[in-house]
Amino acid sequence: MEPIKTIEKVLKPIVAPFIGHIMKAILTVGRLPKLAIIKFQQMMRTMLQTRESSLKNYVLIGSYYISKRLLIFIVLFLLVLAYFIFIRPPAIVNKWLNRVPVLQENTPKLNSFSGNGKVVVDPKKDKKEARYVGDLVDGLYSGKGKLYHDNGILAYEGDYEKGLKNGNGALYDELGHLIYKGAFTADVYNGAGALYDEKQRVIYTGEFQNGKFGGAGKLFVPSGDLLYEGAFNGGMYNGAGKLFSSGGIIQYEGEFSASLYNGAGKLFDAKGILMYEGGFKNGSYSGEGTEFYPSGMMKYKGQFLVGLYNGEGTSFDEKGVPRLKGAFQSGALTGAGEAYDELGKLVYKGDFKASVYDGLGTVFDADGAPLLRSFWAGGAVSLQGFLGLSSKKVEDLLGKPAEVTLQDDSVMLAGQEAAVAAASDIASPLADAAGAGASAAAGVKLLLSYPAYQLSLLVEPSKTNPKEAVVTSLSIWGSKPLALLQPGIETFKKLNEPNDAGYSIMELEVGAGAGAYKNSYFKGDYLFTLTHFNRTKEAHLLQVSSTK
Repeated sequence: MEPIKTIEKVLKPIVAPFIGHIMKAILTVGRLPKLAIIKFQQMMRTMLQTRESSLKNYVLIGSYYISKRLLIFIVLFLLVLAYFIFIRPPAIVNKWLNRVPVLQENTPKLNSFSGNGKVVVDPKKDKKEARYVGDLVDGLYSGKGKLYHDNGILAYEGDYEKGLKNGNGALYDELGHLIYKGAFTADVYNGAGALYDEKQRVIYTGEFQNGKFGGAGKLFVPSGDLLYEGAFNGGMYNGAGKLFSSGGIIQYEGEFSASLYNGAGKLFDAKGILMYEGGFKNGSYSGEGTEFYPSGMMKYKGQFLVGLYNGEGTSFDEKGVPRLKGAFQSGALTGAGEAYDELGKLVYKGDFKASVYDGLGTVFDADGAPLLRSFWAGGAVSLQGFLGLSSKKVEDLLGKPAEVTLQDDSVMLAGQEAAVAAASDIASPLADAAGAGASAAAGVKLLLSYPAYQLSLLVEPSKTNPKEAVVTSLSIWGSKPLALLQPGIETFKKLNEPNDAGYSIMELEVGAGAGAYKNSYFKGDYLFTLTHFNRTKEAHLLQVSSTK
């Protein structure tokens, strides 16, 4: 302790005067603002009261004397002006100088501010990192403005209303790439606009509804080629439009629904050639329509269902000649229809199945006259289809016979005379099929002739129901129908095997009276006998019966 006291006694007389001066200076500094104001007031009072009566009151600047008092007024004015422009500028000055006040997000000051401003997340950071720059009303973005991403890149520039994008504007991603330019409503694309990909290529241009394509517009692929042009709804093709393939070649033109072909339209192939024109449903041909060959000729005209021919229609060959006409089902003629040759002449009229003759139908010759009326199966003649039919059914199919003949070889067994007598009470029993049925029911064989088809049917009582007359055999005569039937029956590659049509040889060249012979063939349970004259290969009679 002693050394410390010794140092204190030595230094105190030296330091004490300095401490006094320092304390006096500190007290004086605290009164400096007040003293400066008093001094300034005294100087201003002196200047205002002193008259400029000598050169001492002027300053020589160049070749001019300028009043010191005027210079002071100018300096004061400039100081005041600098204060209100740079230090505490009012709103009107900021607006006049196009200066933007800086406001912090989520503060009472921002919430009450209206005018042009700069909104920042943290005012302590660089003021360039703005969240928003533009017009505000009660703290909400309203009017023209710019919104920025967190990284400082422009996010949106355009119109606002009550804090939401409303009007026209441009939207950008965090890399500054333009995403959308056009109209907004409540932050959502609404109205005319254009959508862009990351390479600034236009994806879509046209109308928007609630952020989706809606109204008239154009959609593009990344290569820049037009993909679709027309009406949209909910982001999908809906209404009249055109769809294009690569290279801008038209693929479809017509009505859409939910981006599928629905309604009237035209479909084209990869080269832009018309393939189909007509109705569509869910992307498939449906309703009335026309299909075309690549050459432009009609391929089919009529009804469609699920992309297939279905309903009444006509199919054509590549020369545009109609070939099949009638009722189609699942793409093929099935039911009543007509077939035509390469010249467009009618060759068949009747029933079809899978576009081939199947059922009852009539074949016509080159002059359009009936050639053969028969049953058909899989496109081949099936004369045996008549066997077992009732006389009434024959009349329904072929009409009333031109002639009904009582066969001379009918044999009356004991006890049948009464039945024949009863049948004779019917007026003209040989004139119609009803009479034929009655006579046949009495055990009489009747021959029903159809000269128009060169066809005769033998009817007699059914073994299972004697009261019903049924066909037991038939005969075809005439050169034209036999020329059609004979090759299919008598053409063989190997005699011991069935031919291509399924016929097998039973016996050949059996005598059939003077100057004639018979060839017999069988197919299934049916016998086919062709009668020839000795000197001709052409048959002049075909008889069909059952082997049962």
